[in-house]
Amino acid sequence: MDPETQVPYYAVHKDGLIAGFFGPFRFLSNFHILENGVCLDEMYYPSVEHAYQAAKYPRNLRAEFIGVTAGRAKKLGALARIDSRKWQKKKYDIMFELCRQKFVNNKTLREMLWMTDGCTLEERNNWGDTDWGTDPDGKGENNLGKILMNVRERLKIGPEDQF
Repeated sequence: MDPETQVPYYAVHKDGLIAGFFGPFRFLSNFHILENGVCLDEMYYPSVEHAYQAAKYPRNLRAEFIGVTAGRAKKLGALARIDSRKWQKKKYDIMFELCRQKFVNNKTLREMLWMTDGCTLEERNNWGDTDWGTDPDGKGENNLGKILMNVRERLKIGPEDQF
């Protein structure tokens, strides 16, 4: 199944709910490849996923994340030896900043995000990530969806570079 065009059975795109970042809403996914990338510690990565996973490693080991797919970056990130307590404290701030950049630095994506205004954004998935998203039944924390809605709201109320 090509995630760029196919929408899996568990995704819902109606009645003010965008649950599952597939098909026309693939741009909301952290795997979406960006024209300008996102910056983490003066290094640019092709997607939010690349940068987020690279953040788990010391700066001198992050270059490897630039030349791989987002899926491979996720697998490399899973291999990182990190202090989970420290990571838990900072991972949401890192994700917020990367998502902020994604939409501040790209006018087209920013306008697409604004077009979701009034919709709940939910990172519904079937791979068991109920921290960043929800399961196929909509159960989970949906922290990525919350971050995206927060970025959308902040973009509506002020200049992009002020938050």
